[in-house]
Amino acid sequence: MSDIKKAIDTIVDRRNTYLTAETYYEGTNSEVFPNNRWYKLLGNAGSDFRFNFARTVVDSVLNRLEIANITANTDEANRQINDIWQMNDLQIDADEIHRRALVYGDCYAIVWTDVEGNITVDYNSPLTTVMIYDDERPRVKRFAAKLWQSEDPMDHTKKTSHLNMYYTDRIEKYTMPGEVVNIVSHSGFVLNEVIENPWGEVPVFHFRTSKQYGRPEHIDAYGPQDAINKLIVTHMTTVDYQGAPQRYALSGSGNSAEFEDFEDDAAVEDNIGRLKNGPGELWYLKGVDKVGEFSPADHKVFTEPVKDFVRSMASITCTPLHYFEKTGSIPSGESLRTAEAPLIAKVKDRQITFGSTWADMFRFILKIDNAAEPNVQVKWKDIESMDSLDAWEVAVKKRVVGVSLEQVLIEMGYDTEVAAAIAAVEDSLTNLSQNTNTNNVLMEATGGNIGNE
Repeated sequence: MSDIKKAIDTIVDRRNTYLTAETYYEGTNSEVFPNNRWYKLLGNAGSDFRFNFARTVVDSVLNRLEIANITANTDEANRQINDIWQMNDLQIDADEIHRRALVYGDCYAIVWTDVEGNITVDYNSPLTTVMIYDDERPRVKRFAAKLWQSEDPMDHTKKTSHLNMYYTDRIEKYTMPGEVVNIVSHSGFVLNEVIENPWGEVPVFHFRTSKQYGRPEHIDAYGPQDAINKLIVTHMTTVDYQGAPQRYALSGSGNSAEFEDFEDDAAVEDNIGRLKNGPGELWYLKGVDKVGEFSPADHKVFTEPVKDFVRSMASITCTPLHYFEKTGSIPSGESLRTAEAPLIAKVKDRQITFGSTWADMFRFILKIDNAAEPNVQVKWKDIESMDSLDAWEVAVKKRVVGVSLEQVLIEMGYDTEVAAAIAAVEDSLTNLSQNTNTNNVLMEATGGNIGNE
C-alpha cells in the first residue's frame, strides 16, 4: 500500500468517529429513535431542547489542564521557549489544542518556519491531519499527512484538494482538482513540490488521550446523553398537551354536519385515521352525549429518570456529580478531595500524555534554533481543588522538606520571573542574616576586637 493511500484511508476511516465526538460536545447530535413512528412524530421537534451534559465531561478535564511553564536546561533555551510561546500566542492555542485533543481524542501541531524564518506552531484538526507510525516500532513516526481543500477566489465553484506528506527528510506537496469528499482514488494526486526537511524529524506532533490513536474523553457519555435527550424532547412535546389538553366528545344523536369528518361508507379504521392528534384538538365521536379530555403524561415520568442518567454519566466518566448539579450541595475539604479523586487521576494521565508531546515539540523547536541537546520539562499548575489556606499550608510543608522557594511559588501560580526575583531576595536576606550572626559570634569570642589587631 502506498503512503498516500494509507494516509487518505486513515483520515477517511476515522472521520466519522471525530465528527460524532464533535456533535456530542457541541450538543448537536441527533436524537435516537428506535421506533420509526416516533421519528415521524418527534424527529423534527427536539433540536432546541438540549441539556448537553456530555460537554461537562470534557470541560471538567480541560479546566484542570493549564501549563505553568516549559523550561530547558539553559538560560538561552528558556529565552527561546518564551519567545516562541509569545510569538505564536500559545497561551491561547494551548487551550485549544487541549480542548480538541480531549474532544476528538487526537489533534496535531505542525512546526515549520515562515518566509521570514520565524518558527510557527499551528494547530491542525484530526479531520484533516494524521500521523502514521511504524508497524514494527509503534512509537516511531513514519510520516504524517494533511488533506484539505481550497477554492478559487475568482470562481467559488472551482475546488482543489491538497495533500502534504511530511517525512523526516522532506515534505511532498500534491494537488488534485475537486473536493476532498469526492476523492475516490489516490492516483489522481499530482506532485507539485518537494521541500527539504533539514532537521531529520517529522515536524508534526500528535496530542492524544491514548496510544496509538486517542479516544474521545466523553465517549462513555454518549449513551446517557442519548437517553437524556429523548426524555427531555419527549417531555417538552407533552408540555403542549398540558397547556392545551386534547379533548373528546361522545354523542348518541346529532345531524350529519356534526360528523362531517367521518364518512358513512368508510371503514372504521379510515374514520379513526381522520382524528387529529394534537394539543387542543377535539375528537367528535358518533353518539355524543359526553365530553372530556385526555390526561397529559405526568412530567415526573420524564424528569426523574434524567437525574438517574446524569448520575450514571458521572460514574462511568469519572466526573464528580457536583459538576452536573451546580445548585446542589458542593462538598468541601476532605469530602471534596475524595469526590474529585477519580477526576484528578484522569487529569494526571492527560498531563503525562500531553506533556510528553509538548516536550518533544519544544525539543524539536530548539533543535531548529541549533540548541545543543536541550532537556525540556513541562510543569503544570496544581490540579487539586483546595482553598487558599490549604494551598499555602501545603506550600509551607514543601519548603520544610527542601523544595526551593522559586519552585513553590511557580506551583502557586506566580510568573517564573516574579518567582525568581522573590527567591533571589530571600537568598540575599538569608546570606545577610547568616553573615550578621557570624560577626556576632566572632565579636563575642574576641571581645569586640575584630579588625583592631
